[in-house]
Amino acid sequence: MEFRMLGPLEVLIDGVAVHLGGSRQQTVLAALLANAGRPLQRQRLGAMVWNDPPSSAGPNLRTYLRRLRSALTDPLSLESRVVADRRQVTLRTEPGELDLEVFDGLCRKATGAREAGDAARAVRLYDEALRLWRGSPLDGIDTDNPLYATAVELAERRYAVESRRWAMLVEIGDFGTAIGELRAAAVANPFRERLAELLMQALYQDHRRWEALQVYAETRDRMIASLGLEPGPELRRTHRRILEDDLAH
Repeated sequence: MEFRMLGPLEVLIDGVAVHLGGSRQQTVLAALLANAGRPLQRQRLGAMVWNDPPSSAGPNLRTYLRRLRSALTDPLSLESRVVADRRQVTLRTEPGELDLEVFDGLCRKATGAREAGDAARAVRLYDEALRLWRGSPLDGIDTDNPLYATAVELAERRYAVESRRWAMLVEIGDFGTAIGELRAAAVANPFRERLAELLMQALYQDHRRWEALQVYAETRDRMIASLGLEPGPELRRTHRRILEDDLAH
């Protein structure tokens, strides 16, 4: 089986997508995936599905779990991956089946390569990890649902990995890729100062000092106009070092 939560929820059995039911049933699955391999109390599970549980919440939850147990039956063992008793429910996954688990494993390997001084291998591993993403994590979860916080946390983890990858691209001298991707990311996230900082570093090291200074000026103007704030210390430090021609190549 393949369980996918780094985008719209998907489950594949032998490469064929499983019908996961309506939005409430998918929310049950999302909660189980977010806690894959760990028992989840039925009461807590219900709180993740309904902010204000109706009187029918208990019977409805039992129905959703029954359907998921049937849909997620392993064709080899004929056992369901959803294991439930009166008090708790567990979604059982095998190593390599959950995309989030694979993503985290690749990121750990990339970190090891980076710490060992192999930036090129780190970039390849980060690339492989980021290809697992198919859109917004747990896409479709309502913003007032408790699971939305999990979706936000996963999106931040993705951004952190992207930032480390861009830093590695600059380190290995792949300025063209870094600059193009960072410009697009900065347009989509105009107040992420780390993006502006990395873009300035890439431009400067690509002998485009004037463009690097222009990125700072535009970022500062935008922050003052929209937020009434000056850029933070890291971005100001990068700007100063570029002005002094003191940013290491």
